[in-house]
Amino acid sequence: MMNDDFNFENYKNLTFDEARELLIRALNMPDEFKAQFLTFMHNKGETPEEISGFADALRSMARINIKYSNLTDIVGTGGDKKNTVNVSTAASIVLASIGIKIAKHGNFGATGSHGSADLMKYLGYKFKMDEGEIINNLNAKNYVYILAPEYNENFAKFASVRKSLGFRTVFNILGPLTNPLNPHNLVLGAYDEKIADMYANVILHDHKKGVVVFGMDGMDEISPFDDSILYIIDGYIKSYKIRPRNFFDMEIAYDDIISVDPEKSFRMAVDGMLGKNKKVSEFIAINAAPALIINNYAGTMDEAYSIVLDHISSGSVKNKIKEVFN
Repeated sequence: MMNDDFNFENYKNLTFDEARELLIRALNMPDEFKAQFLTFMHNKGETPEEISGFADALRSMARINIKYSNLTDIVGTGGDKKNTVNVSTAASIVLASIGIKIAKHGNFGATGSHGSADLMKYLGYKFKMDEGEIINNLNAKNYVYILAPEYNENFAKFASVRKSLGFRTVFNILGPLTNPLNPHNLVLGAYDEKIADMYANVILHDHKKGVVVFGMDGMDEISPFDDSILYIIDGYIKSYKIRPRNFFDMEIAYDDIISVDPEKSFRMAVDGMLGKNKKVSEFIAINAAPALIINNYAGTMDEAYSIVLDHISSGSVKNKIKEVFN
C-alpha cells in the first residue's frame, strides 16, 4: 500500500493494486499532483499491469454498477485523424443484429470531425439511462450505447492538466478500456503498433478475450488501404497480418469512406449498414468480423467477413436500426 507522502521517485513500475490506488488518489488531488503523476507515467512508459489497474479504478467509480455476462465492445482509440465513417459504431449495430450482445462505449469527436456519439446523436439515441433501462436494452435489443462522460465524470478531472502538458498521456489510451459494463469480449482499434501490443497484453492480463487491430497506415481500425495487424487474445496472444483489400469485391478509395462533413459521413454509415453503399458495407464488414471470431460465430476472418457482409446484403440490419433508436 502507498503511504500518504507518495514520492514518484521511489517507484519504477507499479503493481496492479498500486496503480489502481494511485489513480483513485490522484483524482481528488491538486493539479500539480496530477501533472506529476501524468509526467511520471509518460517518462517511464506504462506497463500492461499499470494500465489494467488504472482502467479498473475508473470503471469502479462509474455511476453504474452492472454485472452482465458475455458482453462485447468494439471501440477504437480515436486520434488517427482520418475522419473515416464511424465504422466501429456501425459495426456494433450490425453485430447486435446478428445476435451478439453489444455494450458500445464511446464519446463525441475530439481529434476528428465526428465521433461515435455524434453518429448516435444524429440518429436520435437517448444517452441518459438508469441501470434498469440499460439491462432492458441488452435483453430486448442486444444493444446499449454507453456515453463515457454520462456514466463516468472522472476523465474530466484531468482535462485541464492534460491540455496544459502538451504531450499524450496515459488517458489517451485508457478510454477504450473503461467501459463501466466491463465487457469480457473486446475488439479494440489502435493508431500505432506499440499501443496495439499494449492493449493485447492488458486483455491477456485481465483474462478476457479480444482482438486488437492496427492499420499499418495509422488507422485505428482495419484499413481498406493497407495491411493490418491483428492480435487475437484468448489465454495467449497470437498476431498475424491480413491484406483487407483481398476481401473486397471492388477497390475502395479514400473518398468512399472518408468525409470531414459529419452529416455526409453519417449518411454513408447508415447506407453501409443498410447495404445501399456497397463499399462502406465492406468496410463495416471487415471491421465487424473480429467480433464474430471471439464470440465463436466464425473460425477465420474470411468466414466472419462473409457472414457479416451476407447479413448486411440481406437487409436484415434495417429492423435493428429502428429498434435501437426507438
